[in-house]
Amino acid sequence: MPESIPLVSLMLQALKHVSVQDIFARAPYESRRTALKGEKLLHVLVAYQMIRQPGVRGLVRAIEEHAPWQAALGGPVARNTLAKALSQRPVEQRVEAWMQVRASYGAGVERLGKKFARLALVDSSLLKLSLAVYAWAAYQHGSGAAKLHAVLEWQRRIPQQLVVTAGKVPDANRAVTMQWQAGWTYVQDRGYVSFARLAQMRACGAHFVVRLKRGLQWRILARRPVPLGPHHGVYLRGDETVQLAGWPAVELRVVSYQLPDYRWVWVLTDRFDLTAASVAQLYKERWKIETWWKWIKAVLKIKRPLGESATALPLQLIAAFVTDLLWRVFKAFGHFPASLYEFVTRCQELSLVRLADLTDGALRRALERIRYHLNQLPLLSQSSLSS
Repeated sequence: MPESIPLVSLMLQALKHVSVQDIFARAPYESRRTALKGEKLLHVLVAYQMIRQPGVRGLVRAIEEHAPWQAALGGPVARNTLAKALSQRPVEQRVEAWMQVRASYGAGVERLGKKFARLALVDSSLLKLSLAVYAWAAYQHGSGAAKLHAVLEWQRRIPQQLVVTAGKVPDANRAVTMQWQAGWTYVQDRGYVSFARLAQMRACGAHFVVRLKRGLQWRILARRPVPLGPHHGVYLRGDETVQLAGWPAVELRVVSYQLPDYRWVWVLTDRFDLTAASVAQLYKERWKIETWWKWIKAVLKIKRPLGESATALPLQLIAAFVTDLLWRVFKAFGHFPASLYEFVTRCQELSLVRLADLTDGALRRALERIRYHLNQLPLLSQSSLSS
């Protein structure tokens, strides 16, 4: 009976409505794989985010001990097979599968703001690792860390892009390759200031708002008056059209403002259509990607990579993004009354409990609504989720 399935199987049922195996089938050796095809590996890694057991051993053991979950995955998973997959499977196909899941379910995510359209936040976050175990993750002074670079859609807090590098790689390094979409504005911290990168954005029809590094020189071509008094918690001090010493061919705009603690901030942009106050507010929105990184690290299992290779962590991160997206959709679609954090923590605590055995009335009603719609719809398309 449907009520006999555990919550984790409900998550996998939702994933099965999005066909991604065709993406993995393009890999040269995918047709020869029988034990752990690409789609099944994604399902296994998503399920891992929902259980308490840590590591590959704990994941494999949990699958062995829970027959309904094992059935939902299509059979058991061998530890050696999983470890080999984490070290050898290409990351690019996982990213493409993530995009497919996002396209199918993204419309069901609650929009957290309407003021800024086509706004994305760019930032990195360090994940400390043992260099003795993760030899690829060199950082500084003999320590290890991975640097996680992400582009986050502002409205829905859904990541658009992910690049994982060793911790020592600078934010503006060429290894951190991003794709820029025309008409979008990308808000970045000063670590991402690179004239080549900013020129690439403009060539793609995208825009930027970025904090300037200390020491950069520019020539002022024009000044515009700024209003007196505080605006959204800051005091505007200047609005100028400039030519940068290292990029003289392009006229840009520098908006300066002062924080309540008297620190100054200089923001560079190519957006001349906004007010100075709007430019300052756009840059202030950048902190929300830092909050998002804290959320990802707090509720998802990424601090301990399942494999030691450089590919294992990105595979695990992409599955974490899929899980986070489905949690947001489940909460919205199931009309769960409490916070997202409460919904997620309850789901993690009860992931292997049968729906029929749930005593949490609000959670059970939410999951029953979700199960009903999953059973009714062959595919949760964008139109069905947003209705």
